[in-house]
Amino acid sequence: MKLHTIFISLLFSLFILSCFSQEDLPVPATPKTEEFPLKKKYYLFSPRVSVTVPHPIADKSFKKCFVGIYEVSAGLNIFFYKGLFIGVTGKNGLLKITENKIADYNASMQINNVGGKIGGDLYVGENNKAILSFAVTVGHNWTQYSGLKWRDASKPPLYTSYETNLIEPEMNIFFLIEANFAIGATVSYSIFDSHFDPYDLNLNEYSKFSSNNSVSTQYLSFGFGFYYSIVPKKR
Repeated sequence: MKLHTIFISLLFSLFILSCFSQEDLPVPATPKTEEFPLKKKYYLFSPRVSVTVPHPIADKSFKKCFVGIYEVSAGLNIFFYKGLFIGVTGKNGLLKITENKIADYNASMQINNVGGKIGGDLYVGENNKAILSFAVTVGHNWTQYSGLKWRDASKPPLYTSYETNLIEPEMNIFFLIEANFAIGATVSYSIFDSHFDPYDLNLNEYSKFSSNNSVSTQYLSFGFGFYYSIVPKKR
């Protein structure tokens, strides 16, 4: 018998033996990893907090004058059916006139809002690890100006504060850390039922305004937020 024939015979014999030996060996079970959360969970109450930065959008004169510094919002949502909720919310924010807006001028616009909201939370993703949240807030605003200047002492600004109504749609994407705790990104659009007029504040003495339209005061805010849900609801 030739050498290569013997070698092939030995390889074939080893292959047959290995097949039988593998059939006899037990195959270890692959541990199953649990995905979090396994089921959608709903709660009765959900306190929420967000920190954002406002960016003036309209009108043109408002956008020309102010830059956003911060907004802090806090509220409580009450769920009445699965992910649908009503809630209350409050907000404090600050915008400023800075040197890059009007030279040699530094003034502040402090805003305070309260309102009621309605919206819903929707689980997204295969493993229910994220929540997409939509809401609309309808409420009231109090605005206070500080640091305003005027050159003619007999003609001060027409007002240094005002109050008005507002509407604010918002959208959030939250990523679950625990079943009832999440952090994520938030964006909102605030629309005040008022018109910003730089002439009322004597800002025309320090800068030129080519037009003054009647568009309501509006700004876009984005940042981050988190929520913590309490009191699980029965399915």
